Amino acid sequence: MTFRYLYLFLVTAVVGTWACNGGESVVESNEEGGAVAPSVPRNRQPFVGAWSLKRIERRNVEGELLEPPTDDRVGYLIYDEAGYMGVTLMRLNRSPHAMEVEGRGQPTPEEALQDYSAYTSYFGRFTVNEEENMVIHHLEGSLNPGGAGSDYERLYDFTGGDLVLKPPMRGDGSQSLLTWEKLPDLDEVDVSETHRKLFGVFRVESVTRHTTDGYEVEAEQYETAYLLYARSGHMSVHLMRPNRRPFVAGQPTADEALHAKLSYGSYFGPFSVHEIAGCISCPGPRDQGYLLHHRVGSEDPSANGVDARRYYELSDTHLTLRPPVRTDEQGRQVISVIRWIRLGPS
Repeated sequence: MTFRYLYLFLVTAVVGTWACNGGESVVESNEEGGAVAPSVPRNRQPFVGAWSLKRIERRNVEGELLEPPTDDRVGYLIYDEAGYMGVTLMRLNRSPHAMEVEGRGQPTPEEALQDYSAYTSYFGRFTVNEEENMVIHHLEGSLNPGGAGSDYERLYDFTGGDLVLKPPMRGDGSQSLLTWEKLPDLDEVDVSETHRKLFGVFRVESVTRHTTDGYEVEAEQYETAYLLYARSGHMSVHLMRPNRRPFVAGQPTADEALHAKLSYGSYFGPFSVHEIAGCISCPGPRDQGYLLHHRVGSEDPSANGVDARRYYELSDTHLTLRPPVRTDEQGRQVISVIRWIRLGPS
């Protein structure tokens, strides 16, 4: 009897708190009648999911189109229900860098400067101001070294199922409009238990490296990184090294563009799950489950269209990924292991 009254008191308290807070989140009940965690805040719900870039326009104060819409870009915008986001935009038909080292393009300063403006990537949290029809991207990291820590304000409209984002007006009163098309969630029959555990956002926790015969190798760490898996079956990754330097002026020099590109990694595309049990962090061959990241676009243009295989171990709180074994500059067979931690509600 005492337990029943305690239960009623707790439910009443939760519902009362929801009402006082303006109904930002919804309290649901499970099949046994017990209260469960609040769902996604109402103002966040319309954004949640993966969006594909449809077009970019520029209009004047009267709303007139100033030039033909831009249609040579591809990109994803992923909003997670926990309040995290990541965006990737890429110009089509980029040229690979002339030199490649360990499977990654190594640009010259001139190549880096030419390619820098062809790719956009940033990540962080997001909040929604319904009164002003504004979504705010709180940047934790960005390809642009000066972007980390910034708040990017975007006016928004939902039109015919599309999401239209409008950055602040320019000095001449013109404004860009980015139209994004919602990507549908995977069919339930195609969603495995691994998919369910993957959906969400992970932050990098550590990077380790060792040879196939068990000797530890020094590993460069990331300052921060996000890995986003959307329910539509799409993903993006954003990897930022420490000690990055903002550009001295608004536009980078060739050397600044080179440093920005070499200290940041990103790619995006659909993903697929191939489930085989195994230990991915152990030396030696194993039967291993793996994920395929089907890279539609990448900060490194030589990786566009190339699948990235990642052997995995997955728990409720952590994801461990291992790329295929590589041969380093000393001729050693080296295994890299990246450990990620799941991010909860922000």
